[in-house]
Amino acid sequence: MNMHRRRWIRRALAVAAMVSTSFALGGLATPAAADPIKIRIGWSTMPGHMIPVLYSNPSVLKHYGKSYVVEPILFRGSTPQITAMAAGEIDMAAFAGTALAFAVNNAGLDVKVVADIIQDGVGDYHSDTFLVRADSGINKPEDLKGKRIGTNAIGSASDTGMRVLLLNKGLVDKRDYTSIEVAFPNIPAMIEEGKIDMGMVVQPMSDKLVKSGKFKVLYTIKDSVGPSELVFLTARNDFLQKNKQAVMDFFEDHVRAMRWFMDPKNKTEASALIGKFMKQPPENFDYMFTTADYYRDPFLIPNIPNLQSMVDASVKAGALPAPFQVAPKHVDLSFVEEAKRRIQASEGKTQ
Repeated sequence: MNMHRRRWIRRALAVAAMVSTSFALGGLATPAAADPIKIRIGWSTMPGHMIPVLYSNPSVLKHYGKSYVVEPILFRGSTPQITAMAAGEIDMAAFAGTALAFAVNNAGLDVKVVADIIQDGVGDYHSDTFLVRADSGINKPEDLKGKRIGTNAIGSASDTGMRVLLLNKGLVDKRDYTSIEVAFPNIPAMIEEGKIDMGMVVQPMSDKLVKSGKFKVLYTIKDSVGPSELVFLTARNDFLQKNKQAVMDFFEDHVRAMRWFMDPKNKTEASALIGKFMKQPPENFDYMFTTADYYRDPFLIPNIPNLQSMVDASVKAGALPAPFQVAPKHVDLSFVEEAKRRIQASEGKTQ
């Protein structure tokens, strides 16, 4: 073998070795798995929305840390989340019907209703309560003329219910009453101190205050709009489409986690997790997932007709300036439906 041929063979072997090494190191092999996407989710009330604690039991989650992670972000209500979503600061939001309409019509956002969070006044389940002092002399909505009303955020679910009822009673904001934005935890003290005359108080505080005898229920959201899809999870459509597989995994875990919390056999552990986050004794949350609590669909599939009914009531009462059609353009239930299919398949069920 001549010198030139030996050199050629050595070069060929060297190239082959380089190619082999490249494959071994992954340079020409299947790309490494991408980092999990971060899903930033807005929420405003606990334990109603449950978002900050849903991912606290790793044994329930199949995909967390693999295809996705979650960053819950606290807001005062639904409407402040519109600005954050428009600025690209959150990917999903806890919206009420009016917030959805404002997000589409005012902010020009392409958003989809993707999952249930809480439903109000379904059957015998809880409906949000508006409280006044028992000695206030306020006995019916009409008595609120000239009064101050605490609302967590203009355009939120509770704010919408309040405005719809009062408009139906002939009372108009600024003309007949004054609405003051107050964070939910501060409403009871402000009512008791006479700084506001009425406000919506969330569970478990509302039942405790009524039982104390110092407060009474003036009306509920169910009195205002009937059973409603009170708060639902909404997502930016571009985010859904760009991260479809990861979002599918997220919703499988999201629904699994909610079902775990709702399962009576997990009551003690679930109450402990909620109590730890809320910095309250676990027994304060014994009412959770009973009829004293909001209704939640077992697979978090939102009730779109009840959502539309609340939007229509808001339009009729003047809380929204124009009709707004929710479905089909602003709804995408494919993610929770796929979650349901996966979960039922793992449980050996077909429907």
